[in-house]
Amino acid sequence: MRSLAIIAITVSALAFAAGVHAQESQVVDRIIAVVNDEIILESEVLQYVQDIVLRNRDAYRTERKIQRLREQVLDELINQKILLAIAEDDTNITVEDRQVDMTLDERLNQVIREVGGEEELVEYYRKPIRQIRRDFREQVRNSLLIESVRSSRMSKVTITKAEVEQFYERVEDELPKIPERVRLSHILIEIKPSEEAQRRAKAKADSLFQQLMLGADFDSLAMEHSDDPASASKGGLIGTTQRGDLVPEYESVAYNLEEGEISEPVRTRFGYHIIRLNWRRGEKINTNHILVMLQASEQDEQRAVETARLLYDRILAGEEFARFAKEYSDDKETAMDGGDLGWYELDSMPEQFKRVAKDLDVGDVSRPFKSQVGVHLLKMTDHEQSRPFDLNRDWERISQMTLREKQEAEYAEWIEEKRNEVYIEIMAEEF
Repeated sequence: MRSLAIIAITVSALAFAAGVHAQESQVVDRIIAVVNDEIILESEVLQYVQDIVLRNRDAYRTERKIQRLREQVLDELINQKILLAIAEDDTNITVEDRQVDMTLDERLNQVIREVGGEEELVEYYRKPIRQIRRDFREQVRNSLLIESVRSSRMSKVTITKAEVEQFYERVEDELPKIPERVRLSHILIEIKPSEEAQRRAKAKADSLFQQLMLGADFDSLAMEHSDDPASASKGGLIGTTQRGDLVPEYESVAYNLEEGEISEPVRTRFGYHIIRLNWRRGEKINTNHILVMLQASEQDEQRAVETARLLYDRILAGEEFARFAKEYSDDKETAMDGGDLGWYELDSMPEQFKRVAKDLDVGDVSRPFKSQVGVHLLKMTDHEQSRPFDLNRDWERISQMTLREKQEAEYAEWIEEKRNEVYIEIMAEEF
């Protein structure tokens, strides 16, 4: 059976998408399987199924396909229980909280983009974002541990030149054409609040902090001045959260406060927070905060657009795109490489980029356009039309396919051996 391997991430809910309707009534959980002394609950399976269906709606439009997915997920969850047990017994396999938080942010942002925004995600799962983060966090940690175990095992698999040639000879007629691909570079100009707006927000936060230091009541100031409407009416009460529920900058400070202590203003992507730690119990904290929000104005957006237009005009006049990317782009990961984004299959690109890229020839630079993260200039640096695979031209890609096939075969054999070493009981055939 094709391994689902690292099932992306999930959130805890029992509503299904794309042909699976949200259940309003109370659902009674039950044990689906037992692996040694570990149980797998029906809700665990449904959580993964929901996430996969949500992100691949068109692939799961019938009950038969969804039922097959449930069976695949259960089978993979059994494998995961085995791999997690191996990870726990191996002192060389660890996952740091910082790595979990970084991966959590990346994957959560990916899901938010896929469903159309944070509000849509909250509405779909009918939970606040911090609860969604909490549900994601344990799954992310487990997936990182599982990937470490799997990578450790698979890193020992190697291939020879003869194996690559034999693989290609065997599958050449079955290989699909390489899709149309483009290589792109970009310059990103983020839409940032003006320095004056930042100074005003910081000054307001500092003033509120000074009032607190002089004895002002925290709850009263929060009700009057906090820009977080969800908590302001409750005196800034966020309530009890677990590590990973909130943005890292907030938690870094909150977890280091003494009970009853108030922090100096803390900058996050939302603005400036003044935090009061009410109590901490292990990895759980209870906090209030006052938020002075940073919001980009229409003038800030226009300023980013004008910056991008000036760069566009200078590039058209002959100045170097890569130099401007290094100097001006706010995408620091690509800036030092001249804005290089690498290769993308045209049809699988984000729609905003696809609309622009499909009209560019090699060497062309787009006019400025907006996305969720800012204003972009896009350059087409290379373009390949769809074509058949060629052993010499595509040796590296074919080698990777050969290696993946061999790794999957050896992994399947190894995990089957491990399954035979543990007690497994399927408690329910259908669910």
